[in-house]
Amino acid sequence: MIPWADHFALPDILDACRYYFEQTGREITFEYILLSGVNDQPRHARELVRVCKTIRANVNLIRYNEVAALPYSRPKSDDVLKFQEILREGGVNVHVRKSRGRDIDAACGQLRRREQKESQSTSLPILTSVSLDGVR
Repeated sequence: MIPWADHFALPDILDACRYYFEQTGREITFEYILLSGVNDQPRHARELVRVCKTIRANVNLIRYNEVAALPYSRPKSDDVLKFQEILREGGVNVHVRKSRGRDIDAACGQLRRREQKESQSTSLPILTSVSLDGVR
């Protein structure tokens, strides 16, 4: 889920990541935000394994932080652990990032959304879906 998905094709991004690794020898880290019922299911984890197999990468799983007025919710811990296990079984180096500041609306995305709401009378969509189908 990325806001600029219509402007950059995922295969092009992955090609750039491969080029970066070839030039620097440094692994790529993917930050994957898990949204309950949207991209946190076992089939999504298997798709991510398929992508990660094409590149030298680490994955940080980030649980979505709830934001008022947005239709997304935080995944259950069991779903996050199952997702992580599928990635590990697929040979992907994966970690679950700990959320901080969630209780005071200061976690990633929460504070910014609140500030935007106060400064704008209209809201812009912040997420669009990206399919991993067809990725090498």
